[in-house]
Amino acid sequence: MGRELMRAMAGRPLPAGELARKAVHLSMGLFALALRWLTWPQAAMCAVAAFAFNLLVLPAVLGHRLRSEREDVSDRGVLLYPLVVLVLIVLFHRPGHAAGGMYLAAFGWGLLAGGDATAGLVGMKWGRHELPWNPRKTWEGLAGYTVGGAVIGTALLMWNAPGLMHLVARATPLWLLHAAAILLAAGTAAVLEGVPHGLDDNVLPPLLGAYVLFTLHTLHGGVPALPLSGAFVKTMALAVLVNSVIAGAALAVRLLEPAGVAAAWVLGVATWGFGSWRAYLLLWVFLGVGTAVTGLRRAHKRAAGLEDEARRGVRHVLANGLMCLLGSLLFWVTGGKAAAAAMVAAGLAAALADTMGSEVGKAYGRRAYSLPGLRRVPPGTEGAVSLPGTMAALVGSAAVAVAAVGTGFLSRSWLLPVVAAGFLAMLAEGVLPRLGDHSNEGTNLANTVIGVILAFALWRLL
Repeated sequence: MGRELMRAMAGRPLPAGELARKAVHLSMGLFALALRWLTWPQAAMCAVAAFAFNLLVLPAVLGHRLRSEREDVSDRGVLLYPLVVLVLIVLFHRPGHAAGGMYLAAFGWGLLAGGDATAGLVGMKWGRHELPWNPRKTWEGLAGYTVGGAVIGTALLMWNAPGLMHLVARATPLWLLHAAAILLAAGTAAVLEGVPHGLDDNVLPPLLGAYVLFTLHTLHGGVPALPLSGAFVKTMALAVLVNSVIAGAALAVRLLEPAGVAAAWVLGVATWGFGSWRAYLLLWVFLGVGTAVTGLRRAHKRAAGLEDEARRGVRHVLANGLMCLLGSLLFWVTGGKAAAAAMVAAGLAAALADTMGSEVGKAYGRRAYSLPGLRRVPPGTEGAVSLPGTMAALVGSAAVAVAAVGTGFLSRSWLLPVVAAGFLAMLAEGVLPRLGDHSNEGTNLANTVIGVILAFALWRLL
């Protein structure tokens, strides 16, 4: 028994060269220590210089690859790493903030360096339990990303936010709130890292993790008063009642698999209870319009072999609704912060744009083109776009954005960013299948995440 325990603790041997690769990946996070003294333009220039070095100099000195026996090793990460850091710096710098202007970018860098490296090592050495949504990843690797990303991210955050310790030292509960916020951000990034969506797994997880922490950064000012009043209890009870009736109807007409109905019930209750009736209305704009366009020219799509007649399950519901679910929870915790509302709206805008683009394109599109080269392909080809579908996608994104602004869920300054982000995310999703290993649910989830990040980027930059 003792030998078996020791053997399990020792784990499997790593592929040759893999430890060196992960050590280099992790060590690159040390450069984030310099963010404490750099302005964001200076830090951005350093990231651009690092990209140029990796592109032009590194191949001659070392080659793009530290040799590894692992089959799925890619050279893309060497070039994407500084680009992701550049995006983190540009989007999440906070000039003049009391806690340190680069601490959020440093945290995202910590997820990129520590989370990814730890997940890879733990997963390859001790991973034995496959993720339900990706058999190439394991629960052990997911846990490794969460812990490693949280530890390294927190260390870089604290180093780059010299005023933060003074802010949270005034009350012990603040430490617990910060720990919870960091674990939520790192855990969200870890889940996304394990989803097969075609894009390199170094790109979206640190950006989404930093965005989650950005949304929660108001906790620095004190302990929030969570809305646990009688009105909240009544709202939640009404949400449970209404969504239970809807779930019963969905089961009766066999709209979704039973597990999918349960997931949709949780999504509906959480969106209304935590995100308010306005968020719930946006969810129904997506569901109502999406269901309507799915039924367009059904006989034609069936005859052409373009209709997916399988009932949707948990993965489909979560792929399109996870950003809505997470954004609603953050909306409740932060007392209605705009960044949380934008997560709900932009995620649903991207999801509806994708649904309308796909269904209208299959119903009315006579010519389809692959992205990004616009090569003509047969209608229904994965990732292809058509003129009717593209126009419908823009309408779908605008429908969610207009509803969000019209109900006061978001201010007018978010209208164009959400419309553009939902539409651009739909176009980006068309490219994802050509980039690497992916699943339909994975690209759908990536679509909503890209929509959220793009909406924030456009709002921040414009």
